Amino acid sequence: MNGQILFITDGSPSADAAGQMATEMSLALKLPLRAVFILDEGWKNLLGDEWINTSSTRMRFFHWFEDGLHKHSNEVLAEVAEKVKEKGGQVETEIKIGKTEKVITELTVEKETAFLVLPNPHATAPAAAAGLRFNLNSLAKKVNCPIYIGPRS
Repeated sequence: MNGQILFITDGSPSADAAGQMATEMSLALKLPLRAVFILDEGWKNLLGDEWINTSSTRMRFFHWFEDGLHKHSNEVLAEVAEKVKEKGGQVETEIKIGKTEKVITELTVEKETAFLVLPNPHATAPAAAAGLRFNLNSLAKKVNCPIYIGPRS
C-alpha cells in the first residue's frame, strides 16, 4: 500500500479517538501520517455586535480571534505529534485555512492518500465541541480513498 494517512483534527474527543486509529494505521502499514487542522475561512465573515463600532476595533478583535484560533490549532497538533512520536511514529503537522471540504479534497490529491481519517461530523457534545463541519456524503464523492470516521461520542 502506498500513500499517506491523512488525519484531519479539530481537537474534539471524536478527533482524538480517530487520531489514535490514524496512528495505529500509520505504524502498522508503515505509511507516513499527516495531521492537519483546518481553520474554516467562514469565521472571517463573522460580524460583530454593535460594540465593534469602528473599523480599528473590529480589526483588533479579528486579529485577537485569529491569534486564538492559531494558538489552539498549534496546541492540538503538538499534542497529536507528541502521541505519535511516543509510539515511535513520524508525523507531519500543518494548519490550513479554507473551506473545509475543499481543503480536505485538495490534501488527498496533493499527496497520494491511502486513508482519510476524520472526526465524526455527527458527534454530539462534548465530542463536537471543536466544530469541524463537513458533509460526509458530499466529501465521499470528492475523494478517491477510503474514509475512516471517529466515534460519535
